[in-house]
Amino acid sequence: MSFLAKIEQACALFIERAFAKTFPSDVEPPQIARKLVSTMQAQTRADNGRLSAPAAYAVYVSPEDFERLTEHAEYLQRAWAELLHDLAAKVGVTFTDGEARVAMAPRESVPLGAVAIEVGEAATRNAHFSLRMVKGVPPDRVYSIGGTTRVGRGDESEIVLVDPSVSRAHAIVEIDGARPVVRDLGSTNGTFVNGRRVSVEALRDGDELRFGNTRMRFESA
Repeated sequence: MSFLAKIEQACALFIERAFAKTFPSDVEPPQIARKLVSTMQAQTRADNGRLSAPAAYAVYVSPEDFERLTEHAEYLQRAWAELLHDLAAKVGVTFTDGEARVAMAPRESVPLGAVAIEVGEAATRNAHFSLRMVKGVPPDRVYSIGGTTRVGRGDESEIVLVDPSVSRAHAIVEIDGARPVVRDLGSTNGTFVNGRRVSVEALRDGDELRFGNTRMRFESA
Protein backbone atom coordinates (compact mmCIF):
# COMPACT_ATOMS: atom_id res chain seq x y z
CA MET A 1 0.00 0.00 0.00
CA SER A 2 1.37 3.45 -0.93
CA PHE A 3 2.17 6.21 1.56
CA LEU A 4 -0.84 8.26 0.41
CA ALA A 5 -3.20 5.29 0.58
CA LYS A 6 -2.03 4.41 4.09
CA ILE A 7 -2.48 7.94 5.38
CA GLU A 8 -5.94 8.29 3.82
CA GLN A 9 -7.16 4.96 5.21
CA ALA A 10 -5.86 5.69 8.71
CA CYS A 11 -7.26 9.22 8.56
CA ALA A 12 -10.75 7.99 7.66
CA LEU A 13 -10.78 5.43 10.50
CA PHE A 14 -9.54 7.88 13.10
CA ILE A 15 -11.97 10.64 12.13
CA GLU A 16 -14.87 8.21 12.33
CA ARG A 17 -13.77 7.06 15.79
CA ALA A 18 -12.89 10.48 17.24
CA PHE A 19 -15.52 12.80 15.83
CA ALA A 20 -18.51 11.04 14.25
CA LYS A 21 -20.30 10.30 17.54
CA THR A 22 -19.48 13.67 19.09
CA PHE A 23 -20.28 16.08 16.28
CA PRO A 24 -22.92 16.03 13.52
CA SER A 25 -21.63 15.46 10.02
CA ASP A 26 -22.01 19.10 8.95
CA VAL A 27 -19.78 20.50 11.71
CA GLU A 28 -16.17 21.46 11.00
CA PRO A 29 -14.00 19.19 13.24
CA PRO A 30 -13.79 16.27 10.75
CA GLN A 31 -13.02 18.71 7.91
CA ILE A 32 -10.33 20.38 10.05
CA ALA A 33 -8.87 16.95 10.84
CA ARG A 34 -8.56 16.16 7.12
CA LYS A 35 -6.98 19.53 6.41
CA LEU A 36 -4.45 18.97 9.20
CA VAL A 37 -3.57 15.62 7.68
CA SER A 38 -3.20 17.21 4.23
CA THR A 39 -0.98 19.91 5.69
CA MET A 40 1.23 17.37 7.48
CA GLN A 41 1.42 15.36 4.27
CA ALA A 42 2.41 18.44 2.25
CA GLN A 43 5.08 19.34 4.81
CA THR A 44 6.56 15.82 4.98
CA ARG A 45 10.10 15.66 3.62
CA ALA A 46 12.40 12.74 2.81
CA ASP A 47 15.98 13.05 4.07
CA ASN A 48 18.42 10.16 3.75
CA GLY A 49 15.58 7.71 3.45
CA ARG A 50 13.69 9.07 6.49
CA LEU A 51 10.37 10.91 6.42
CA SER A 52 9.97 13.92 8.71
CA ALA A 53 7.30 16.57 9.29
CA PRO A 54 6.76 19.57 11.62
CA ALA A 55 5.05 18.80 14.95
CA ALA A 56 3.33 22.14 15.65
CA TYR A 57 0.13 23.24 13.86
CA ALA A 58 -2.13 26.25 14.44
CA VAL A 59 -5.78 26.00 13.32
CA TYR A 60 -7.48 29.36 12.66
CA VAL A 61 -11.25 29.67 12.27
CA SER A 62 -13.65 32.63 12.15
CA PRO A 63 -14.59 34.19 15.51
CA GLU A 64 -18.14 32.87 15.05
CA ASP A 65 -16.95 29.30 14.47
CA PHE A 66 -14.48 29.59 17.34
CA GLU A 67 -17.24 30.72 19.70
CA ARG A 68 -19.30 27.69 18.72
CA LEU A 69 -16.41 25.22 19.05
CA THR A 70 -14.62 26.71 22.05
CA GLU A 71 -16.51 24.52 24.54
CA HIS A 72 -14.83 21.49 22.93
CA ALA A 73 -11.47 23.17 22.19
CA GLU A 74 -9.41 21.14 24.67
CA TYR A 75 -10.83 17.84 23.39
CA LEU A 76 -10.45 18.83 19.74
CA GLN A 77 -6.84 19.98 20.08
CA ARG A 78 -5.94 16.77 21.88
CA ALA A 79 -7.80 14.60 19.35
CA TRP A 80 -6.25 16.36 16.33
CA ALA A 81 -2.76 15.96 17.83
CA GLU A 82 -3.48 12.28 18.49
CA LEU A 83 -4.58 11.89 14.87
CA LEU A 84 -1.31 13.32 13.56
CA HIS A 85 0.70 11.21 16.01
CA ASP A 86 -1.10 8.01 15.03
CA LEU A 87 -0.83 8.65 11.30
CA ALA A 88 2.85 9.54 11.55
CA ALA A 89 3.51 6.26 13.38
CA LYS A 90 1.57 4.23 10.81
CA VAL A 91 3.43 5.61 7.79
CA GLY A 92 6.88 6.01 9.34
CA VAL A 93 7.00 9.81 9.71
CA THR A 94 8.99 11.35 12.57
CA PHE A 95 8.35 14.86 13.90
CA THR A 96 11.24 17.31 13.75
CA ASP A 97 10.42 19.27 16.92
CA GLY A 98 8.87 17.08 19.59
CA GLU A 99 5.40 15.56 19.94
CA ALA A 100 2.51 16.51 17.66
CA ARG A 101 0.55 19.48 18.99
CA VAL A 102 -2.35 21.54 17.67
CA ALA A 103 -3.74 24.89 18.87
CA MET A 104 -7.04 26.42 17.71
CA ALA A 105 -7.72 30.17 17.74
CA PRO A 106 -10.05 32.72 16.12
CA ARG A 107 -8.86 34.99 13.30
CA GLU A 108 -10.85 37.89 11.90
CA SER A 109 -9.65 37.35 8.33
CA VAL A 110 -10.92 33.74 8.15
CA PRO A 111 -14.44 33.55 6.65
CA LEU A 112 -17.25 31.71 8.40
CA GLY A 113 -16.97 27.97 7.69
CA ALA A 114 -13.36 28.22 6.44
CA VAL A 115 -10.12 27.03 8.04
CA ALA A 116 -6.55 28.33 7.85
CA ILE A 117 -3.64 26.24 9.10
CA GLU A 118 -0.14 27.48 9.86
CA VAL A 119 2.85 25.31 10.68
CA GLY A 120 5.66 25.75 13.18
CA GLU A 121 6.28 26.68 16.80
CA ALA A 122 5.75 30.42 16.22
CA ALA A 123 2.30 29.74 14.78
CA THR A 124 1.13 27.76 17.80
CA ARG A 125 2.67 30.25 20.21
CA ASN A 126 0.79 33.18 18.69
CA ALA A 127 -2.41 31.16 18.56
CA HIS A 128 -2.51 31.02 22.35
CA PHE A 129 -3.25 34.74 22.88
CA SER A 130 -6.62 36.46 22.50
CA LEU A 131 -8.74 39.40 23.64
CA ARG A 132 -12.31 38.67 24.73
CA MET A 133 -14.92 41.43 24.79
CA VAL A 134 -16.25 41.97 28.32
CA LYS A 135 -18.14 45.25 27.82
CA GLY A 136 -18.56 46.68 24.35
CA VAL A 137 -19.67 45.94 20.79
CA PRO A 138 -19.93 43.22 19.60
CA PRO A 139 -20.58 41.44 22.92
CA ASP A 140 -18.58 38.28 23.76
CA ARG A 141 -16.40 38.63 20.63
CA VAL A 142 -13.00 36.90 20.76
CA TYR A 143 -10.05 38.34 18.81
CA SER A 144 -6.88 36.36 18.14
CA ILE A 145 -3.63 38.20 18.93
CA GLY A 146 -0.46 37.53 16.99
CA GLY A 147 2.52 39.70 16.08
CA THR A 148 1.33 43.33 16.31
CA THR A 149 -2.42 43.95 16.60
CA ARG A 150 -3.77 47.50 16.39
CA VAL A 151 -6.76 48.49 18.52
CA GLY A 152 -8.85 51.56 17.73
CA ARG A 153 -11.91 53.15 16.18
CA GLY A 154 -10.32 53.51 12.73
CA ASP A 155 -10.87 50.97 9.96
CA GLU A 156 -7.11 50.43 9.67
CA SER A 157 -7.11 48.64 13.04
CA GLU A 158 -7.19 44.86 13.27
CA ILE A 159 -9.58 45.24 16.24
CA VAL A 160 -12.11 47.95 15.39
CA LEU A 161 -14.04 49.16 18.45
CA VAL A 162 -17.42 50.84 18.01
CA ASP A 163 -16.93 53.28 20.89
CA PRO A 164 -16.75 57.09 20.52
CA SER A 165 -14.48 57.28 23.59
CA VAL A 166 -11.84 55.19 21.76
CA SER A 167 -9.27 57.01 19.62
CA ARG A 168 -8.90 56.08 15.95
CA ALA A 169 -5.42 54.70 16.69
CA HIS A 170 -5.75 53.87 20.38
CA ALA A 171 -3.25 51.13 21.28
CA ILE A 172 -1.38 48.08 20.04
CA VAL A 173 -1.01 44.64 21.55
CA GLU A 174 2.17 42.94 20.39
CA ILE A 175 3.80 39.59 21.00
CA ASP A 176 7.54 39.96 21.49
CA GLY A 177 8.72 36.34 21.62
CA ALA A 178 6.47 34.83 24.27
CA ARG A 179 5.96 38.18 26.05
CA PRO A 180 2.65 39.96 25.28
CA VAL A 181 2.65 43.75 25.76
CA VAL A 182 0.05 46.52 25.37
CA ARG A 183 1.22 49.99 24.28
CA ASP A 184 -0.93 53.12 24.35
CA LEU A 185 -0.60 55.25 21.19
CA GLY A 186 -1.24 58.61 22.84
CA SER A 187 -4.98 58.03 23.02
CA THR A 188 -7.26 60.75 24.39
CA ASN A 189 -8.92 58.66 27.10
CA GLY A 190 -6.05 56.30 27.85
CA THR A 191 -5.36 52.58 28.03
CA PHE A 192 -5.91 50.81 31.36
CA VAL A 193 -4.80 47.43 32.68
CA ASN A 194 -6.71 46.19 35.73
CA GLY A 195 -7.93 49.73 36.39
CA ARG A 196 -4.50 51.40 36.14
CA ARG A 197 -3.63 53.75 33.29
CA VAL A 198 -0.52 52.58 31.43
CA SER A 199 1.70 53.60 28.55
CA VAL A 200 3.41 50.21 28.20
CA GLU A 201 2.50 47.12 30.20
CA ALA A 202 3.31 43.40 30.03
CA LEU A 203 0.16 41.28 30.03
CA ARG A 204 -0.77 38.17 31.95
CA ASP A 205 -3.63 35.74 31.52
CA GLY A 206 -6.86 37.23 32.90
CA ASP A 207 -5.77 40.89 32.82
CA GLU A 208 -8.63 43.28 32.05
CA LEU A 209 -7.87 45.98 29.49
CA ARG A 210 -9.94 49.12 29.06
CA PHE A 211 -9.83 51.23 25.91
CA GLY A 212 -12.13 54.22 26.43
CA ASN A 213 -15.35 52.67 27.76
CA THR A 214 -14.66 49.26 26.17
CA ARG A 215 -13.42 46.50 28.46
CA MET A 216 -11.65 43.36 27.20
CA ARG A 217 -9.97 40.40 28.90
CA PHE A 218 -6.56 39.16 27.82
CA GLU A 219 -6.45 35.35 27.63
CA SER A 220 -3.51 33.00 27.26
CA ALA A 221 -4.48 29.38 26.68
